[in-house]
Amino acid sequence: MTSLPLTRLGQAIRNMRQHRGLTQQDVASRAGVPRRKVIEVEQGSPRVAIETYAKVADALGGELSVVPARRPTLEELREIFPDED
Repeated sequence: MTSLPLTRLGQAIRNMRQHRGLTQQDVASRAGVPRRKVIEVEQGSPRVAIETYAKVADALGGELSVVPARRPTLEELREIFPDED
């Protein structure tokens, strides 16, 4: 199960990579991690060490920072609790 903050972080990292026109392999090479780890980071995997998230963000010219949590949007809640109709 993926946590909502990690999902948002993974999406932000994917958006940064795509905006910069880089492939997952480009980022993996810059970060010194396997491409599979970049994929897991972009998916928001909780099995990936926070250090790996930081390496990938740094390879994209970003950084991790702690900010106050926000409530999930209705769309995010629908993803977590889909209708069972």
